[in-house]
Amino acid sequence: MNLEKYKQIMDEDFTKDADFIDKIIKNLNLDKGSRILDIGTGLGAMSILLAINGFNVLTGQPEEDPEWEEHEKHHCEHEHEHCHGSAMFDWREKARAVGVEDRIKFQYLNAESLDFPDDSFDAIFMYDTLQHIKNRERALNECLRVLRASGLICIIEWNEKSIKDTEEKYGFTIDYIDPRKILNREDFSIELIQADLVNIFILRKNY
Repeated sequence: MNLEKYKQIMDEDFTKDADFIDKIIKNLNLDKGSRILDIGTGLGAMSILLAINGFNVLTGQPEEDPEWEEHEKHHCEHEHEHCHGSAMFDWREKARAVGVEDRIKFQYLNAESLDFPDDSFDAIFMYDTLQHIKNRERALNECLRVLRASGLICIIEWNEKSIKDTEEKYGFTIDYIDPRKILNREDFSIELIQADLVNIFILRKNY
């Protein structure tokens, strides 16, 4: 499956660090049969990248998402010559273009109240997602609840440089996210991996 094709069809904001994120996915050494949840479907950037790596992914976001609608509005205002309404944000079309649509299953979900039993997933991914969630502490606690003991949570958020570039490009500011400052728990550890444009936080349960 072709990473170069992925970079051609995805929004440029999600491809600048695509090679680095792809390398991180590979280095996580997840079993191909792992049960994976991608919270915050959006453009499909995370789900499609995981599917390209051979994983089956369950992804979702709220049925009504004011945060995402605002993001779409700002993006379309800036890229009006390329924007065709919500079709621009159709992850299915993008997944189909790289041949991985059958590896991705979508359902509506609320990150602050996940409708899954405890210990449901081997890995949970959130790419440019946590900044859009109102109660981030509750969402992270929910992720830890549904994560299996040997599992991991991978949170990817824009670093300070990207936030500055976004403000200059689109005219709005997004929050700088650091999960280490959100959760006050001692039963998990967080590893920070820094790239040119994103910070990647790997959370694992201590057991």
